[in-house]
Amino acid sequence: MEHRYATKWLAIAAALITVGALAALARAAEPEIGLSNAWVRPTLGAGRTTAAYVTITNMGTNADRLTAIDAPGAGSVEFHTAGMDNGVMRMRRLEGLDIPAGETVTMAPGGYHIMMMDVEESIQVGSTVPLTLTFETFGNVAIDASVSMTPPSSPDAAPVENMGESMGDHQGMMHGGH
Repeated sequence: MEHRYATKWLAIAAALITVGALAALARAAEPEIGLSNAWVRPTLGAGRTTAAYVTITNMGTNADRLTAIDAPGAGSVEFHTAGMDNGVMRMRRLEGLDIPAGETVTMAPGGYHIMMMDVEESIQVGSTVPLTLTFETFGNVAIDASVSMTPPSSPDAAPVENMGESMGDHQGMMHGGH
């Protein structure tokens, strides 16, 4: 009789452990980093440099850091921040971008952005560009960015300043921090 109770308790314990493990796996599979509103400016004229933007949401409970971005066909890809300094728009290269827990970081003209340089082929309005963002903890996240002169419209998209059509070639901008 005692053996029967022990077997029953072992079966119940095994079932609870299995349910707990499945719940933990389901929780681990939930995305903690979300990407949205990805877009890239077209390359203009002979320019082979352009900017890309994306909104990054960290739904996790721990901060993460964007450490790299891959854009096929670009010779190099860097993170930059831009801002006015004594009436001149200046860009500064960043080694990474912190994404605080529970917060959203929006890349937009005049602020954080992705620089795609030495682009092999012209990027045209209406096409898409695949981007893979690498995070220190979360790993790789891929998104297709639409090619447009303006950001995609969404209910939560904030208006951005028009940096002019020369943005793709960076005319009139000072680069620093390299």
